[in-house]
Amino acid sequence: MRVPKAALVCVGSELLAGQVNTHQAWLSVRLRRAGFEVTGEESVPDDVTAIAAALRRALARADAVIVGGGLGPTFDDLTREAAADAFGRALVFRPGLWRTIRRRYARYHAAVPEENKRQALVVSGAEVLPNPHGSAPGQRIRVRGRRSVCLLPGPATEFYPMFERLVLPRLVRDHARGVRPAAFSVRLSGVPESVADERLDPVRARWPRARFTILASGGEVSFHAAQNETSAAAARRTAARLRREILAAVGEFAHGEGDETLEAALGRRLRARGLTLAVAESCTGGLIGARLTSVPGASEYFRGGTIAYANAVKVRALGVPRALLARRGAVSPEVAAAMARGARRAAGASVGLAVTGIAGPGGGTKAKPVGLVYAAVSGPGRRGCVRRLRIHGPREAVRSRAATAALRLAFDAAAS
Repeated sequence: MRVPKAALVCVGSELLAGQVNTHQAWLSVRLRRAGFEVTGEESVPDDVTAIAAALRRALARADAVIVGGGLGPTFDDLTREAAADAFGRALVFRPGLWRTIRRRYARYHAAVPEENKRQALVVSGAEVLPNPHGSAPGQRIRVRGRRSVCLLPGPATEFYPMFERLVLPRLVRDHARGVRPAAFSVRLSGVPESVADERLDPVRARWPRARFTILASGGEVSFHAAQNETSAAAARRTAARLRREILAAVGEFAHGEGDETLEAALGRRLRARGLTLAVAESCTGGLIGARLTSVPGASEYFRGGTIAYANAVKVRALGVPRALLARRGAVSPEVAAAMARGARRAAGASVGLAVTGIAGPGGGTKAKPVGLVYAAVSGPGRRGCVRRLRIHGPREAVRSRAATAALRLAFDAAAS
C-alpha cells in the first residue's frame, strides 16, 4: 500500500534565532495518526525567495505541504507572495475577505490598520480557510493535479484548531482515502531512552511494515507506532496487537497512552483513589506546581504548594527541623522526606511530594555535585519514599528532569 506523504515548512526568522519550533512535533503526531508519512520539515526566514524555494522542495517530495507562519499584516509576512511566486500565480484582492477582517476588528472596538489589507490577498485559485481565532485567513492551493499546499497562520492558538478542523479532513479526503491507519502511542517515565529502545527492539523487528518513532524530552520518553491497513477491521486488530506487544515490553514504565501527560495521568490516579496532593519545591522553583495546575480540573485533587528555596522557609513553612538542616544539609534524603511530610501536613493532603537539589551551574561540591537531587513522597497512609537522582546537563535540564522524576514518584505512590 502506498503511504501518502506530507512535508512541513515553518516560516519565521525567529525560528532561526533560537525560538523553539513546537509546530513540528504537534503536526507530525497528527499526520502519522491519519496515515501520512512525514518526509521532512524546513524552517526558513522571512524572505520571499527562501520561502518559495522551500515550497518547491517540499512539493517535490510530498503529496501535501503544510506551511505555518508569514500570513500576518506586517512587512515581514511574506508567505502569500512566496506561494504566488513558487507556483506562478497572481495574488488577488478579495473585498469580501477584507470586510470580514474589518468586522472582526469592529467587535473589539478597534480601528483596522491599513496594512491589514494584505491579509485579504489570496493566491489565484486558492480556497480560503476561515480563521475564527485571528485576522489572518488560511489558504489551500491545489498544485500539479492532486497535490495540496496549505498556508496557515503561525500562532498556535490559530494554527492548531484550523489544522484539525479544516485542513486535516481535506488532506485525508484527497490523499489518504482508503487508508485505515492503525496507531498506538505510549508515554514513559522513570526509564532512560536507551533502555526503552532496547526493550522495544524485538517489537520493531516483528513489524517490518510499521513506522516507529521514539523521543526523549525532560525525563520522559514517547514511543509511537503506526501501520496503514486497507480496512477498519484490520486497523483495529493491528492497533490492538501493537498495544499488547508494546506494553508487554515497557508497560512498567508507562504512565499514559496517546497524548496523556505525566501530570494528567497522576491527576487521574489521584482522583480515582480519592487522594489529594501538596508539594514542596526547592530547586524546581514551582515547576511541579505549574505542571499540575496545567491540567483542567486539578483543583479536585491538588491542594497547593510551597516554594521553599531558602532554609528559613523550609523551617517556617514546612516544619523542617533546624538541627536536621544543620546536620545533613538542605540537599539530603532526610530533608527531602521532612519537606514532603511538611507539605502534606500544612495542606491537609493525603500525599506530600517534595524535591530538593543542586541545579547548578555553581553550588556543587565533591560530596554533593551539581545535578544531585532528592525527591520524596509522604503518604498515602504512613508510607514514604525518597529517591536519589543524578541528573546531568545544564540548569534547566536538571530542574525539568527533577520535576518529572518527582511526579513519577507520586504517580507510583498513588498506585500503592
